[in-house]
Amino acid sequence: MLTFSPVQRKSAITIITLLLAALSSSSLLGVLIEKSPLGDIDQHAESYVEKTMVRAAYTFAIVRGLNGMISVIQGTEIAVSPAGIGLNISVGEVLDPVNDLAERFSWIMLVSTTSLGVQRILMEMGDWLGLRVLLTMAMILFAVSTWKSCLGFVDLHTIAIRLLILALTVRLFIPAVAFVSESVYDRFLNRHYMEATATLTHVKDELKQTVPTMQENPESPGSASTLQELRRWMTETKDLIDIRAKIDRLGAKLERFTEDTVRLMVVFILQTIVIPLIMLWVLAKMVMLRITPAVSTSRSNLPR
Repeated sequence: MLTFSPVQRKSAITIITLLLAALSSSSLLGVLIEKSPLGDIDQHAESYVEKTMVRAAYTFAIVRGLNGMISVIQGTEIAVSPAGIGLNISVGEVLDPVNDLAERFSWIMLVSTTSLGVQRILMEMGDWLGLRVLLTMAMILFAVSTWKSCLGFVDLHTIAIRLLILALTVRLFIPAVAFVSESVYDRFLNRHYMEATATLTHVKDELKQTVPTMQENPESPGSASTLQELRRWMTETKDLIDIRAKIDRLGAKLERFTEDTVRLMVVFILQTIVIPLIMLWVLAKMVMLRITPAVSTSRSNLPR
């Protein structure tokens, strides 16, 4: 059985770690990862971020369109003149709660879209920061600590372990978030998203049919006969009744609109804020659990 002296073992470890440092600092390691199962995981994470951003942008566009149309309706007044007496009736008061909820939801969608953009940037940075920077530094420190574990009061071996764990965490954080988020979405949130967006789209279509009618405000003719005045008054009254009926029909859907909007808030808050924060907390705990024993072992080996 072959036996190696301590110097030979240290030399072999040094050569291996320096080779790994050179490999991680070059683009060759990235090419190898792309051809490994980790490359499929990266593609899956990229696909998840892109699909979620498309959903968020689509929902944000619906909500902003609703908010704009509701603002138009709230600023519209219906002018009628029964028996020659002028009367202005505002028809947008019933949509006040909807408008407030739509404005708050638009802010949530802006935060969610920003979070997805940050995740995309972190995913692009993960390969460079995790492998080319942190992993290279960890391998170099491992090579140095093989011959000299401490440099003054600095424990090189412990720092190398911390950098190695941090490199793996940075590299795998976004793929892990993508895997968990997509699993939760497919299992629990997809049905809520589809039903809620269908409701919002239906309400938006209803408002599109209402806004042009409400903006009609025929001018009173300067000189008209009594019969013409009566016909105009009857037409305006009929239009007012129709508009009132449309507003009443929209008002009957407000409870469902509010419920589905809250469901969409929950979907995007969970996907883009809560789950990434939970994953970050879990990975931080895992890093601390792995670092603490390493620190304790390393300190016990220090000369007293």
